[in-house]
Amino acid sequence: MFYDNYFVQMKLPERSNPAMARRTILAPTRYPWRFNGPANSRHQIEHRDFLPLNYLSSKIEGVTLFKPWPVRRFDLVHAFNRIPVGRCPFVIGFESHLPRAFGIEGGRWWDWMTGMLASERCRGIVAISDFARRMFLAQHERATKSAAAREILSGKLHMRLPNLALPPVADLVQADETGEIRLVFVGNHFARKGGCVAVVMAELARARGIPLVVDIVSRLEMGGAIWTDPSDTETFKPYLARLALPNVRVHRDLANAEVLALLRRAHVSLLTTFGDTFGYSALESLANGTPVLATRQGALPEFIAHGENGFLLDLPTTPDGEWVHLGTPDRAAPNFVRMWNDEVHRLAEEALDALVAVSGTAGRMRAMQQAARRSVERFSQGQATAWWDDFYDRACSGIVPATRAHQLALAGSEA
Repeated sequence: MFYDNYFVQMKLPERSNPAMARRTILAPTRYPWRFNGPANSRHQIEHRDFLPLNYLSSKIEGVTLFKPWPVRRFDLVHAFNRIPVGRCPFVIGFESHLPRAFGIEGGRWWDWMTGMLASERCRGIVAISDFARRMFLAQHERATKSAAAREILSGKLHMRLPNLALPPVADLVQADETGEIRLVFVGNHFARKGGCVAVVMAELARARGIPLVVDIVSRLEMGGAIWTDPSDTETFKPYLARLALPNVRVHRDLANAEVLALLRRAHVSLLTTFGDTFGYSALESLANGTPVLATRQGALPEFIAHGENGFLLDLPTTPDGEWVHLGTPDRAAPNFVRMWNDEVHRLAEEALDALVAVSGTAGRMRAMQQAARRSVERFSQGQATAWWDDFYDRACSGIVPATRAHQLALAGSEA
């Protein structure tokens, strides 16, 4: 096959200091990699589109093919979520399930993908959160029959937090504590990420005389194939009608710089999501000094501390940290729709109560804004780039085992 001939590991000339060799890395173009790769690597990183095989069939979602032209040889592929087909060595980051085999775990296709991850070609597996790490281990404990394979996979398992550019503290604009309360919701999946909660909050605030103003940044995608939503679009008509409220402002399309500016002027951002693995918009909010009002699921509790840099509202979740209703087979069923509507209204009530309590306390919002910015120092691009550059060097030489210190840290997080 052409791909087999194309993805061949390039033999580097001998150097006096191989640790400082400049490697050639192939990486995806899509936005998750932007948060989960090095920003200013000393290596040469080339980004290319990949074929989204899940558009052909959900059963082959776990693998991908990168665009093969222009023809070039690479030292390493840095993949994300999907296993790259070919012969070139690779490392792979992931956000929840790996391999991605929803509903077909344990079968022959699962075994083949697991074999790819366990092979010598896979040099390292990198979870982006403790949530992802726990999902991976639990998934393979359930579905991977071979104890030897499970040991190989856990021996390659690392954890590296996402990263982003942190604006200087001096550049941040802290929202004042007088006058209107400004809340921003960002998410194209309007219902899944909490947009319905935001507009119900706006309605409740008007009825109670609370000066809340809500900015919605969204393409208003909802229902249908979105895995958390009622599939019947009639469910969303009352929520869409609330977009016309005088204290709601809708932005269908904004450049990222404009979104960040909107966040800097806000008192809080909202991510009351029914299904997020990490929540990069929450990370960007904190980096810009804006506390986050979120649901306690996925990786969000790992960097949002209730009452310090944000608020966490409870959802019924599995032991792994996912909403218990993910995977409901009939999302048009009246019982599911009723439950979903009840949850939206409950979250809106609790979110508004939490926000009002803080905004009515002198100095509390200002303290949370300052804590928000401090809490993301560990997500700096400089730390991540140094880690990834070293990881690439070691991966080009062979499988990168998790260090003893890292294994102890993982064991400690399970306690």
